Amino acid sequence: MFRLKEMRAECGLMRSKLAEDLHMNAGTIANYENEIRQAPYEALIRFAEYFDVSVDYLLGRTEGERPSVADGGLSAEERRFLNLFRSLGKTGKSRVIEYAEFWVDGGK
Repeated sequence: MFRLKEMRAECGLMRSKLAEDLHMNAGTIANYENEIRQAPYEALIRFAEYFDVSVDYLLGRTEGERPSVADGGLSAEERRFLNLFRSLGKTGKSRVIEYAEFWVDGGK
């Protein structure tokens, strides 16, 4: 049982947004979700990192509570932001931090 569709729905993500975030085709993701095609290991790793779960959990090989890679109690939105942040280069990360500091300081 491939849990991609279930996890995407839990986060309230449209397939098109997930495809955009991961630089993939939405039709390809639909094929993976509906188990028409099997995702290659590179895609499995990207999905697991994006949703902050193990590949085993994503593939339905582990049961029970959703194991996290150490999410520290983060919400789905926070995990999504963290995964996007991790995909940025050094300059992008620096700009995001500066922007966040600006708003934390009251936009001054």
